[in-house]
Amino acid sequence: EGTEIYSNEKVGPESISAMKIHTVRNRRTPSAARDSHGRDILPTVRNRDQQYAQPFDRTFRQGLAEPHFVELDLGPLESPKAITLLLTGWIFPTDCNLNVQLDQHPTLSTPEPPSIWVADGKGDWVEAIPFMGFPSGKTKTIAIDLSDRFPSNDYRLQIRTSMALRWDEIFFTADDEPCEVRVTPARLLSAELRYRGFCAPSTPIPGGPETFDYDRVTTVPIWPPMRGNFTRYGDVLPLLNELDDQMVIFGAGDDLALAFDALPAPPAGWKRDYLIHNDGWEKDCLLNTVLGQTVEPLPFRDMPSYPNGGEPHASSPEYQDYLRKYQTRTQAAAEFWRQIQVSPDRDKR
Repeated sequence: EGTEIYSNEKVGPESISAMKIHTVRNRRTPSAARDSHGRDILPTVRNRDQQYAQPFDRTFRQGLAEPHFVELDLGPLESPKAITLLLTGWIFPTDCNLNVQLDQHPTLSTPEPPSIWVADGKGDWVEAIPFMGFPSGKTKTIAIDLSDRFPSNDYRLQIRTSMALRWDEIFFTADDEPCEVRVTPARLLSAELRYRGFCAPSTPIPGGPETFDYDRVTTVPIWPPMRGNFTRYGDVLPLLNELDDQMVIFGAGDDLALAFDALPAPPAGWKRDYLIHNDGWEKDCLLNTVLGQTVEPLPFRDMPSYPNGGEPHASSPEYQDYLRKYQTRTQAAAEFWRQIQVSPDRDKR
């Protein structure tokens, strides 16, 4: 009790995003925070209240902003051995089509991933972390280990990037003793794949991401279907119990209902929080995505590259049985276009 936990989820290589639980008992607020235009953003990032600091004024394309930074002053610290920075925010990303366009643009560059620079104590800034990672989509908290990154007792840092990142809350810990955690897996009891439709978008908070209302749904198709085979509807529990490359393949409008075994109450003096661990893959249906118009080829964990990574497991009896039993559903393009033409909502899409 009295401890917050955060996962290590972020976009980045395993060296910075491997599974880990960060504990926080004594959170600290920076003594100052400003953006590259000199604006004081500390009141905006002091609390998680869906008030987002946008440290850039200009965007060139969706997801590509002017080069900018957030500068933080952690204040006077007594040479801490461990510093962890925790940032809650979201990213409006580019997509595959825009990345190809930017790669061919004569003056614009692709978005620069966020890096961390620290004051060197001599009046200059030096790069401390070339790539710190960033939130994977909508609002999430990421943790950055800053231990041994400051060359002097000047605890100022800058987060530099040209990605469209917006921040809701920023805090840090210094020599916060790690708290004992007990990880108890909850057994997955049932998993049912079904068609549900599309949730209605909610009016976004200024500077915040678009969200969706799960209770307001339309069953009218919105996206043209991809070619290929999807997982048939019904019980898919056997596909979700192991990391075996036998995946549940979603189509547009699909819904997966999960039920987990209830866990006993925690002992006195403890409290429980929950993390959902997913291992999967996503493919955009874009013209510049490699084989973006088809479901196949299906990826597998040991694939060195997509799609030319070979399929050493595809000929195994177990995998062939998986394909025959589960990967049997297709989405009808003709039915999609028919429903779009007769839908009273078609002018809204």
